[in-house]
Amino acid sequence: MQYSSVELGDVDYVVKMLAMEELVAAHEVAKERHWGAAWSSTGALEAEVDSASPKFLLPAMRNAAGDSEIESLRCQLWYLPCSGPRLGRVTTFDIELARFRALREIPRDKEAAALRLLIDFHPLSSTS
Repeated sequence: MQYSSVELGDVDYVVKMLAMEELVAAHEVAKERHWGAAWSSTGALEAEVDSASPKFLLPAMRNAAGDSEIESLRCQLWYLPCSGPRLGRVTTFDIELARFRALREIPRDKEAAALRLLIDFHPLSSTS
């Protein structure tokens, strides 16, 4: 599979927000397609990600599609955990391009604040 960066001026360089049901559905497609950036199982995802908290996707790379592949994006997925300290977590996550485009977009004037909030609550933010 080939990769290319998602650039700042790219139409797909937007922060998207997704509900737990949308995350689970995207995860199940990723597992069916054997994409690498996903949880080991749906149960593992549900045990880790707080279903009530916001989840944000920020694209980092395009997973180039061939004739037999579905185009996807490798994103940073920001979320809060179900248990333990309420510190934000981030992981890589592959999602179909069409599914990504159908998600709710965070308005440009609010995306920096949303990501800043997540970064502030990330464990690495508290290290000196």
